[in-house]
Amino acid sequence: NGLSTTVRPSIDAISRGTLPDAGMTFEIPRIDAMPTVAVTSETSAFSNTDQESSFLSVPVVKFAGQQKFSVELLERSSPLFFDELLRNMVAALAKAQNAYVNGILVANAAIDGTTLAALPTAAELLAYVSRGAASVYSNTQGFARNIIMGSSQWANTMSLNDNGRPIYVASQPMNAGGALRPDSLRGNVAGLDLYADFSAPGGSDDGSLIVVNPDSYTWYESSNFQLRSESTADGSITVGLYSFGATAIKLANGAFRNNK
Repeated sequence: NGLSTTVRPSIDAISRGTLPDAGMTFEIPRIDAMPTVAVTSETSAFSNTDQESSFLSVPVVKFAGQQKFSVELLERSSPLFFDELLRNMVAALAKAQNAYVNGILVANAAIDGTTLAALPTAAELLAYVSRGAASVYSNTQGFARNIIMGSSQWANTMSLNDNGRPIYVASQPMNAGGALRPDSLRGNVAGLDLYADFSAPGGSDDGSLIVVNPDSYTWYESSNFQLRSESTADGSITVGLYSFGATAIKLANGAFRNNK
């Protein structure tokens, strides 16, 4: 089947959590203000800033799709038909979930102040990664560990070279800027784990490059569920597949995207 895949790069690039059993929203406690400590002279009052906390409300969304077919197709075809149908529906579910998460990352990432009007050169890519790492750390007190690339950005990165010598695709990794392979959507770019995502914006569009601290975003999901109905009116069978998921934005500006 050359039409679908269950790979979910944007989901794999962030942290994972367990979806609560009930409710279409749930809450996560978070710290809004930290206590302070300061150099204090004798007889002076201690630094006094109260810790403050609040609750982050996370919406739960449903992903659902269905297929309708005749009873003849089910009963008089190979049993593999139904198995393949379910596999394809699961792949479509994975694609929708991944696109949903990627859209949240693009919409909520800090925007690079430096414009990259086209696919970056080697120097521009390194500068972008450096700016992204600094931005993520200053905003989250945590390190950027992953980078998500759209298909064009991935292809461009593999083509970057120094006088014809590939920078990231190398048979000998000594002094290489990372490690990419044309037969894998995973790799390493300038010290960040790469997730090539064909759901990400194409070309050099905004969000086709995203540096992310995975602890800043968490994906929660339920199991997959099925609904099945049969109709004597037209001799049809309808199979529905659905799942629930949620993405928590735990730390503001925990991702950094390119700006075209």
